[in-house]
Amino acid sequence: MRSSVRYLVVLLTAVLCYAALGAVLGILPDYVRSLGGGAVLVGLAVGAPAITGAEGRPLGGRLADRRGPARIMIAGALVMAVGTIPAFVHSLPLLIASRLTVGAGEASMMAATVLWLLRLAGPARRGRAMGHIGLANYAGLTVGPPLSQALAGQSHPNRVWVAAAVLPLLAAVLAAVMPRGDEARGDAHAHEGDVEPGEGRSTWRVTIRPGLGLMLVNFGYVGLLSFGAAAVTEQHAGISALVIPVFGIGVIASRTVLAGLPDRYGAPRTLTASVALESAGLVGLAVATTPPVALISLVVMAIGQGLAVPSLGLLALASVPAGRHGRTAGAFFAYFDAGVGLGGPVVGLAARAANPTGALLAAAGAVLAAAPVALLRRGAGRARVPGRGIRSCRDGAT
Repeated sequence: MRSSVRYLVVLLTAVLCYAALGAVLGILPDYVRSLGGGAVLVGLAVGAPAITGAEGRPLGGRLADRRGPARIMIAGALVMAVGTIPAFVHSLPLLIASRLTVGAGEASMMAATVLWLLRLAGPARRGRAMGHIGLANYAGLTVGPPLSQALAGQSHPNRVWVAAAVLPLLAAVLAAVMPRGDEARGDAHAHEGDVEPGEGRSTWRVTIRPGLGLMLVNFGYVGLLSFGAAAVTEQHAGISALVIPVFGIGVIASRTVLAGLPDRYGAPRTLTASVALESAGLVGLAVATTPPVALISLVVMAIGQGLAVPSLGLLALASVPAGRHGRTAGAFFAYFDAGVGLGGPVVGLAARAANPTGALLAAAGAVLAAAPVALLRRGAGRARVPGRGIRSCRDGAT
């Protein structure tokens, strides 16, 4: 099997896993309320996977470096499937336990998938690979809610739990049966590196600046999800129902059509432009009073979000040998969970102090603050330069 086909199959396994998460999100708020939970428990149930995800991504990446991404991706998908079982019992504590377990599985699945894609893409296309895991995330979370509706999940939640278990199982089977190359196996140097003193601290040192940038960029993402529709309604722009779909489609399109820009022009330059675009889009949406201006602002923001994350990922990998790409990517994406977890309360406080428009403006300021990450890294080398010793099957993987 050609490496380009293997790349697409690996990407498809991630889409299947994220579709399982999306299907559950389609019914989760109403289901929690049906069990007697209030707003706090709804928030806990929705956000629980991020708690174990933030802890599990670095571990999953470390194991993927050592044992190979194929094994860890399959194991993570199986944990996601098994973790769904407690949800079949109509109990809030067991539901939360299920969500925490699924989050741990997703963390390992995601970290291993990133490493697998990086190895298949090759040194010249790392930015493309870092962006494509987000593409799988958005695609799966877009497909999932309609799937839960098609299954009449509000009336029959067990159907959704079945789907949430079957989809990761399909992903695991697909990954297990596909022909694999050297890129799917463990790295002997990574195995030796696991015993180096201070290695864990060094991983966090490498990722802290791009990771903090990712966290700040995600304030914009959370601000839009939480208050985008309300701000549009407040300004009478008339497209509140289109805010999330247009943004999601825009990110998917940018990660597909513009995926090569960070590799071509370098991560610092692309990041600087992308955070400016995302901030401008948020400000435009906050003040838009007509549908065309609001739609254009959404598209601009989506392009910025779509390019910022892979650019930051390249910065995290720039000085890291190939044998530690998995653990570095895992540590980096843990900041995604931190951004979602911290961004919600921060933009919520801005909305309480002002209004939904004020929340978007505050989020725009946070996103713009991610630009210094690029400036600080300029002297440390370009992320567009191929890394050391990465195992590449073919550069034309996508």
